[in-house]
Amino acid sequence: MNLDLTPSPRPHGAQRMISATVLVTEAFVVFFAALVAHQLVPDDRALTWTWALLTVLALVLCSGMLKRGAWPYWLGLALQLPVLLLGLQVTAMWVVGAGFAALYTYGIFKGHQLDAEKDEVDAQVLAARAAESDGGAS
Repeated sequence: MNLDLTPSPRPHGAQRMISATVLVTEAFVVFFAALVAHQLVPDDRALTWTWALLTVLALVLCSGMLKRGAWPYWLGLALQLPVLLLGLQVTAMWVVGAGFAALYTYGIFKGHQLDAEKDEVDAQVLAARAAESDGGAS
């Protein structure tokens, strides 16, 4: 498996779109899980809200930084851990967090593969057009 996550230079590549979508959706789910935990664990409300709001903020900020290189993708992977650990307060988050971790992981690697294939096709098309225009000019 190729662990190079350097994003494609294209502004709206599949890797960035899939990853950002998963992270922002996950932020909403974490917020709603905090609302559930607010009722389920009334003794830990301060911890619940601090944990959840910091995780939501980190997920949204990470989704906006995905164009800055490979490190935000790795940060997004690391942010799956606090989402999973929300399962300590809301049991369903063990399953939901694992699902989001799988979606995010699949999205960054499959999106990277799709962007690389698209970049390769674009390069071939541009080379063919350049050869066409050179052949027509002679």
